[in-house]
Amino acid sequence: MTNGSFDSQRIEKPEICNLLLRISRDEIHVAIYSIVEDNSLIYRRIVLDPNASSRLQAIESVIYDNPILLSDFRQVTCVIETEELTVVPSECSSESDRQLLFNAAFPNSSLVMEADETGTRNATILMGLETDLRGFLNRTFHRIRIMSHLGALSRYFASKGAQGNNLKMVVNARQKSLDVIVLDGHRLLMANTFRADTPDNAAYYILACRQRLGLDPHSDELLLAGDQTVREAITPILRTYISRVMPVIFPPQMFKAGRDAMIAPFDLIVTPICE
Repeated sequence: MTNGSFDSQRIEKPEICNLLLRISRDEIHVAIYSIVEDNSLIYRRIVLDPNASSRLQAIESVIYDNPILLSDFRQVTCVIETEELTVVPSECSSESDRQLLFNAAFPNSSLVMEADETGTRNATILMGLETDLRGFLNRTFHRIRIMSHLGALSRYFASKGAQGNNLKMVVNARQKSLDVIVLDGHRLLMANTFRADTPDNAAYYILACRQRLGLDPHSDELLLAGDQTVREAITPILRTYISRVMPVIFPPQMFKAGRDAMIAPFDLIVTPICE
Protein backbone atom coordinates (compact mmCIF):
# COMPACT_ATOMS: atom_id res chain seq x y z
CA MET A 1 0.00 0.00 0.00
CA THR A 2 1.34 3.45 -0.93
CA ASN A 3 -1.70 5.62 -0.17
CA GLY A 4 -2.61 6.35 3.44
CA SER A 5 -0.95 6.30 6.83
CA PHE A 6 1.82 4.14 8.28
CA ASP A 7 -0.55 2.66 10.89
CA SER A 8 1.57 1.24 13.73
CA GLN A 9 4.78 0.69 11.77
CA ARG A 10 8.08 1.38 13.52
CA ILE A 11 11.67 1.85 12.46
CA GLU A 12 14.06 -0.37 14.42
CA LYS A 13 17.20 1.68 13.73
CA PRO A 14 16.19 5.21 12.71
CA GLU A 15 19.75 6.43 13.22
CA ILE A 16 20.75 4.66 9.97
CA CYS A 17 17.64 5.77 8.06
CA ASN A 18 16.77 8.90 6.09
CA LEU A 19 13.33 10.50 6.03
CA LEU A 20 12.23 12.25 2.83
CA LEU A 21 9.16 14.50 2.90
CA ARG A 22 7.47 16.27 0.01
CA ILE A 23 4.79 18.82 0.87
CA SER A 24 2.47 20.21 -1.78
CA ARG A 25 -0.78 22.14 -1.57
CA ASP A 26 -2.97 19.12 -0.84
CA GLU A 27 -0.78 16.12 0.02
CA ILE A 28 2.40 14.87 1.65
CA HIS A 29 4.67 12.23 0.15
CA VAL A 30 6.90 10.29 2.54
CA ALA A 31 9.82 7.95 1.88
CA ILE A 32 11.91 6.23 4.55
CA TYR A 33 14.92 4.07 3.75
CA SER A 34 18.04 2.62 5.36
CA ILE A 35 21.43 3.78 4.11
CA VAL A 36 22.94 0.31 4.74
CA GLU A 37 20.17 -2.10 3.71
CA ASP A 38 18.85 -2.65 0.19
CA ASN A 39 15.10 -2.95 -0.47
CA SER A 40 14.28 -1.09 2.73
CA LEU A 41 12.43 1.90 1.27
CA ILE A 42 8.81 2.41 2.26
CA TYR A 43 6.68 5.08 0.62
CA ARG A 44 3.33 6.67 1.40
CA ARG A 45 1.19 9.35 -0.21
CA ILE A 46 -1.04 11.02 2.37
CA VAL A 47 -3.78 13.47 1.37
CA LEU A 48 -4.14 16.54 3.59
CA ASP A 49 -7.49 17.01 5.31
CA PRO A 50 -9.42 19.58 3.23
CA ASN A 51 -11.61 20.34 6.27
CA ALA A 52 -8.72 21.33 8.54
CA SER A 53 -8.81 24.89 9.85
CA SER A 54 -5.54 25.65 8.05
CA ARG A 55 -2.97 24.00 5.82
CA LEU A 56 -0.52 23.99 8.72
CA GLN A 57 -3.00 22.16 10.94
CA ALA A 58 -3.53 19.57 8.21
CA ILE A 59 0.24 19.05 7.93
CA GLU A 60 0.64 18.81 11.71
CA SER A 61 -2.12 16.20 11.87
CA VAL A 62 -0.37 14.01 9.30
CA ILE A 63 2.91 14.18 11.22
CA TYR A 64 1.44 13.56 14.67
CA ASP A 65 -0.95 10.84 13.46
CA ASN A 66 2.05 8.90 12.11
CA PRO A 67 4.50 8.57 15.04
CA ILE A 68 7.00 6.78 12.80
CA LEU A 69 7.78 10.20 11.29
CA LEU A 70 8.97 11.49 14.66
CA SER A 71 11.73 8.88 14.96
CA ASP A 72 15.30 10.11 15.45
CA PHE A 73 16.36 9.77 11.82
CA ARG A 74 19.90 10.16 10.54
CA GLN A 75 18.72 12.93 8.24
CA VAL A 76 15.43 14.60 7.30
CA THR A 77 14.88 16.30 3.94
CA CYS A 78 11.75 18.24 3.04
CA VAL A 79 10.91 19.22 -0.53
CA ILE A 80 8.33 21.99 -0.84
CA GLU A 81 6.32 22.22 -4.05
CA THR A 82 5.45 25.88 -4.41
CA GLU A 83 4.63 28.51 -7.00
CA GLU A 84 6.22 31.20 -4.83
CA LEU A 85 9.76 31.01 -6.15
CA THR A 86 11.97 32.90 -8.55
CA VAL A 87 15.34 32.25 -10.19
CA VAL A 88 18.02 34.93 -9.73
CA PRO A 89 21.68 35.27 -10.81
CA SER A 90 24.11 33.57 -8.46
CA GLU A 91 26.11 36.82 -8.33
CA CYS A 92 23.35 38.14 -6.07
CA SER A 93 24.83 36.40 -3.07
CA SER A 94 24.11 38.84 -0.25
CA GLU A 95 21.01 38.40 1.87
CA SER A 96 19.94 42.00 1.28
CA ASP A 97 20.20 41.75 -2.51
CA ARG A 98 18.27 38.51 -2.54
CA GLN A 99 15.58 39.96 -0.31
CA LEU A 100 15.19 42.93 -2.66
CA LEU A 101 14.74 40.61 -5.64
CA PHE A 102 12.32 38.39 -3.74
CA ASN A 103 10.24 41.40 -2.65
CA ALA A 104 10.14 42.61 -6.25
CA ALA A 105 8.88 39.22 -7.43
CA PHE A 106 6.34 38.88 -4.60
CA PRO A 107 5.36 42.36 -3.37
CA ASN A 108 3.44 42.55 -0.09
CA SER A 109 4.15 38.88 0.57
CA SER A 110 4.15 37.61 4.15
CA LEU A 111 6.33 34.63 3.20
CA VAL A 112 9.86 34.23 4.50
CA MET A 113 12.55 33.86 1.86
CA GLU A 114 14.67 30.71 1.60
CA ALA A 115 17.65 30.50 -0.77
CA ASP A 116 18.00 27.19 -2.62
CA GLU A 117 21.10 26.44 -4.67
CA THR A 118 20.62 24.93 -8.13
CA GLY A 119 23.98 23.20 -8.46
CA THR A 120 24.76 25.37 -11.50
CA ARG A 121 27.27 28.17 -11.97
CA ASN A 122 24.88 30.98 -12.70
CA ALA A 123 21.60 30.69 -10.82
CA THR A 124 20.01 30.49 -7.38
CA ILE A 125 16.37 29.85 -6.50
CA LEU A 126 14.60 32.05 -3.95
CA MET A 127 11.61 30.31 -2.42
CA GLY A 128 8.84 31.75 -0.27
CA LEU A 129 7.80 29.70 2.76
CA GLU A 130 5.10 30.32 5.34
CA THR A 131 6.68 31.45 8.61
CA ASP A 132 4.55 29.11 10.71
CA LEU A 133 5.31 26.12 8.47
CA ARG A 134 9.05 26.74 8.61
CA GLY A 135 8.86 27.09 12.38
CA PHE A 136 6.94 23.84 12.72
CA LEU A 137 9.37 21.91 10.53
CA ASN A 138 12.44 23.24 12.35
CA ARG A 139 10.94 22.49 15.78
CA THR A 140 9.73 19.02 14.87
CA PHE A 141 12.63 17.59 12.86
CA HIS A 142 16.23 17.65 13.96
CA ARG A 143 18.78 18.42 11.21
CA ILE A 144 16.08 19.05 8.61
CA ARG A 145 16.99 20.38 5.15
CA ILE A 146 14.28 22.37 3.38
CA MET A 147 14.40 22.87 -0.39
CA SER A 148 12.18 23.70 -3.35
CA HIS A 149 11.04 21.06 -5.82
CA LEU A 150 12.82 22.88 -8.66
CA GLY A 151 16.03 23.19 -6.68
CA ALA A 152 16.11 19.44 -6.08
CA LEU A 153 15.64 18.72 -9.78
CA SER A 154 18.19 21.31 -10.90
CA ARG A 155 20.87 20.00 -8.56
CA TYR A 156 20.34 16.42 -9.64
CA PHE A 157 20.56 17.05 -13.37
CA ALA A 158 23.37 19.59 -13.01
CA SER A 159 25.32 16.95 -11.09
CA LYS A 160 24.95 14.57 -14.04
CA GLY A 161 27.07 16.94 -16.11
CA ALA A 162 26.82 17.61 -19.81
CA GLN A 163 28.96 16.81 -22.80
CA GLY A 164 29.12 18.54 -26.15
CA ASN A 165 27.56 21.84 -27.12
CA ASN A 166 23.91 20.80 -27.11
CA LEU A 167 21.31 22.16 -24.75
CA LYS A 168 19.34 19.73 -22.61
CA MET A 169 15.73 20.00 -21.48
CA VAL A 170 14.36 17.88 -18.65
CA VAL A 171 10.64 17.58 -17.91
CA ASN A 172 9.30 16.15 -14.66
CA ALA A 173 5.66 15.22 -15.30
CA ARG A 174 2.78 15.01 -12.82
CA GLN A 175 -0.94 14.50 -13.34
CA LYS A 176 -1.80 18.20 -13.29
CA SER A 177 1.52 20.00 -13.71
CA LEU A 178 5.03 19.66 -15.05
CA ASP A 179 8.47 21.05 -14.23
CA VAL A 180 10.78 22.24 -16.99
CA ILE A 181 14.55 22.43 -16.46
CA VAL A 182 16.85 23.58 -19.27
CA LEU A 183 20.62 23.31 -18.92
CA ASP A 184 23.50 24.48 -21.05
CA GLY A 185 26.33 22.49 -19.56
CA HIS A 186 26.49 23.74 -15.97
CA ARG A 187 24.42 26.85 -16.68
CA LEU A 188 20.72 26.95 -15.82
CA LEU A 189 18.63 28.55 -18.56
CA MET A 190 15.16 27.76 -17.20
CA ALA A 191 13.50 26.30 -14.12
CA ASN A 192 9.74 26.64 -14.04
CA THR A 193 6.52 24.80 -13.24
CA PHE A 194 3.42 24.87 -15.44
CA ARG A 195 -0.11 23.73 -14.75
CA ALA A 196 -1.19 21.24 -17.39
CA ASP A 197 -4.03 18.79 -16.92
CA THR A 198 -4.08 17.27 -20.43
CA PRO A 199 -1.35 15.78 -22.66
CA ASP A 200 -1.95 18.49 -25.27
CA ASN A 201 -1.47 21.27 -22.70
CA ALA A 202 1.70 19.64 -21.39
CA ALA A 203 3.12 19.28 -24.90
CA TYR A 204 2.24 22.91 -25.66
CA TYR A 205 4.23 24.25 -22.70
CA ILE A 206 7.20 22.03 -23.48
CA LEU A 207 7.31 23.08 -27.14
CA ALA A 208 6.77 26.76 -26.26
CA CYS A 209 9.72 26.67 -23.84
CA ARG A 210 11.94 25.06 -26.44
CA GLN A 211 11.00 27.63 -29.05
CA ARG A 212 11.59 30.51 -26.64
CA LEU A 213 15.10 29.29 -25.80
CA GLY A 214 15.97 28.28 -29.35
CA LEU A 215 16.46 24.56 -28.74
CA ASP A 216 17.14 22.61 -31.91
CA PRO A 217 14.42 20.01 -32.62
CA HIS A 218 16.97 17.61 -34.09
CA SER A 219 20.03 17.82 -31.82
CA ASP A 220 18.87 19.15 -28.42
CA GLU A 221 17.47 16.28 -26.40
CA LEU A 222 14.36 16.15 -24.24
CA LEU A 223 14.46 13.90 -21.18
CA LEU A 224 11.19 12.85 -19.53
CA ALA A 225 10.87 11.92 -15.86
CA GLY A 226 7.98 11.62 -13.43
CA ASP A 227 4.51 10.12 -13.76
CA GLN A 228 4.62 7.18 -16.18
CA THR A 229 1.04 7.62 -17.41
CA VAL A 230 1.65 11.24 -18.33
CA ARG A 231 4.97 10.43 -20.00
CA GLU A 232 3.37 7.73 -22.13
CA ALA A 233 0.61 10.13 -23.18
CA ILE A 234 2.84 13.04 -24.21
CA THR A 235 5.74 11.14 -25.79
CA PRO A 236 4.01 10.42 -29.15
CA ILE A 237 2.94 14.07 -29.42
CA LEU A 238 6.43 15.37 -28.68
CA ARG A 239 8.14 12.96 -31.08
CA THR A 240 6.20 14.58 -33.90
CA TYR A 241 8.26 17.74 -33.34
CA ILE A 242 11.42 16.62 -31.50
CA SER A 243 13.85 13.95 -32.69
CA ARG A 244 15.47 13.06 -29.39
CA VAL A 245 12.76 12.36 -26.79
CA MET A 246 13.99 9.89 -24.18
CA PRO A 247 13.05 8.73 -20.68
CA VAL A 248 15.31 9.66 -17.80
CA ILE A 249 17.30 6.68 -16.54
CA PHE A 250 16.11 5.99 -13.01
CA PRO A 251 18.95 6.36 -10.45
CA PRO A 252 20.19 2.81 -9.78
CA GLN A 253 21.22 3.62 -6.20
CA MET A 254 17.64 4.58 -5.34
CA PHE A 255 16.20 1.58 -7.18
CA LYS A 256 18.34 -0.56 -4.87
CA ALA A 257 16.72 1.18 -1.91
CA GLY A 258 13.38 -0.37 -2.84
CA ARG A 259 10.84 -0.75 -5.64
CA ASP A 260 8.53 1.85 -4.09
CA ALA A 261 11.09 4.44 -5.16
CA MET A 262 9.82 3.98 -8.72
CA ILE A 263 6.37 5.36 -7.84
CA ALA A 264 7.45 8.14 -5.48
CA PRO A 265 7.81 11.70 -6.88
CA PHE A 266 11.02 11.93 -8.88
CA ASP A 267 12.14 15.23 -7.31
CA LEU A 268 11.85 13.61 -3.87
CA ILE A 269 13.72 10.41 -4.70
CA VAL A 270 16.76 12.14 -6.24
CA THR A 271 17.42 14.45 -3.27
CA PRO A 272 19.79 12.03 -1.43
CA ILE A 273 21.97 11.71 -4.53
CA CYS A 274 22.84 15.40 -4.43
CA GLU A 275 24.00 15.51 -0.79
